[in-house]
Amino acid sequence: MKILYLSNSIIPSRSANSIHVMKMCNALSKNKHQVTLIAPSRENYYENNINNIFSFYGVKKSFEVKKLWYPDIRGGVLFYILSIFVYLILNRQFEVVYSRFLHGCYVALFAGNEVYFEAHTPIYKESFINSVVFKRIIKSKKFKKLIVISNALKKKYLKKKFLSKDLIQVAHDGADKRKKINKKKKLLGIEGKLKIGYVGHLYKGKGIEIIESVSNKLNDTVEFHVIGGTEQDLEYWKKRINKKNVFFYGFVPPKNVSKYIDAIDICILPNQKIVYAYGTNKNGFNISEFTSPLKLFEYMAHKKAIISSNLPVLKEVLNKKNSILVDYSNINGWINSIKKLQDPKRRKKLGNQAFKDLDKYSWITRANNILKFQK
Repeated sequence: MKILYLSNSIIPSRSANSIHVMKMCNALSKNKHQVTLIAPSRENYYENNINNIFSFYGVKKSFEVKKLWYPDIRGGVLFYILSIFVYLILNRQFEVVYSRFLHGCYVALFAGNEVYFEAHTPIYKESFINSVVFKRIIKSKKFKKLIVISNALKKKYLKKKFLSKDLIQVAHDGADKRKKINKKKKLLGIEGKLKIGYVGHLYKGKGIEIIESVSNKLNDTVEFHVIGGTEQDLEYWKKRINKKNVFFYGFVPPKNVSKYIDAIDICILPNQKIVYAYGTNKNGFNISEFTSPLKLFEYMAHKKAIISSNLPVLKEVLNKKNSILVDYSNINGWINSIKKLQDPKRRKKLGNQAFKDLDKYSWITRANNILKFQK
């Protein structure tokens, strides 16, 4: 099947959005579909010094990437949307349009395409215009399905009575299973110490506050290795957590993150009750209620013992057999959980179960489940 994936992601960039898009296109192509990815041409915003975007994201060149006009002016997105419409009119070969870009879906329907729309937020809350566009999309006969990243998010849409439950499919994020370890990253610190790892952003609510508190009380026995974060957040937290057992690595290209996770003993997911999607801006969404963190599935793919906040949405994937679940704000609970996992046998048991459970959440399984009834 010929699939057009419409994206508003800047590719290549550091955004989780762009990683998700590239992984999904790769998975769709592995499922024997012919995939073309459309992304905006925004050279001023690209990650620097990237010669091969497929290599940067750690995926094979199994699909085509086309960049469409997006002028670097106010309202440039309107020209990008127009470019998408023209492209669709001139290229009628696609059987399905798949997208996380709301307005891209809208013009795809006008061009006569069948559309699958994936939402990672309550899109109807973003703005009045987005709410209107969303309602028009789902009323179209060409609209096929809404894909959401958690049962919690599905419930939010069902509560609004926009769609029947049959038209909303839950598809958590995913990861590719690690078949072998190529080369572990040599981490900073003292060899032989228990190494606790965190991958992701460092803005408020992501849980760096937990690392700050726990590292104060376990400074002699364990190390914390933090991968990710913007330059601004790194500068702030490096000054605030200036300890010999906490190491910050900053941004790591997606293809290299595996080397760091492989070198870690325990991975943590310390999400707090409130996590704003756009940093500390309270106009953003509190994604803590419905998130599906990419790093969770990467931890599972690496057979790592996981300690996670026991938030309801995370328990859609995690349980007492494949992780240790802790009250998000209970510092002693985090400390005791780390102490329990000083036993390598316990770590191995949890990691193996998490790896086994990933079968339900691989990218290929995700892509196949979404389109398995499409002919």
